[in-house]
Amino acid sequence: MKKAFTLVELLVVISIMAILTIVTVSQFRTARKRANDVARKGDLNSVAKALQLYFADYGKMPEAVDGQIKTDVIIKWGEEFKDSTGYIYMVKLPTENTDGWPQYCYKTDIDQKKYALFAKLEVQSDGECDGNSYSCGGVSGYCYANVSPNTSLDDDGNLL
Repeated sequence: MKKAFTLVELLVVISIMAILTIVTVSQFRTARKRANDVARKGDLNSVAKALQLYFADYGKMPEAVDGQIKTDVIIKWGEEFKDSTGYIYMVKLPTENTDGWPQYCYKTDIDQKKYALFAKLEVQSDGECDGNSYSCGGVSGYCYANVSPNTSLDDDGNLL
């Protein structure tokens, strides 16, 4: 007598495999979003270091114009960050790589002694993003900020 699988047994196995596949794919998507957010935070940390080097040289932060850095010219995200003498602070400013998302944003206080850098994160439940909604350069929806060590932000994203 031959033993074979019944149709019910095959359907149960296929159902279990489908559930495992769905769980695995959803975990992969979440991991990818978290990895993108880690990259965004690293990008802003690198820009912050370049800004602090600029501050050490000039005693003030570069101007902020519509969320972009301005030394003698406006430096767009993705371009070289250098001063008027040609000294390079960052070979290439990072850019947001997700289509349809707002570009990183930069702002300073009136005295140009403090700065804030903003990004939108994909994982809204991130502890550094949860409940925040900042505006910068005329764009709202940023939830992550990297600020200079000598300041903090109010609820709207204004430097204190």
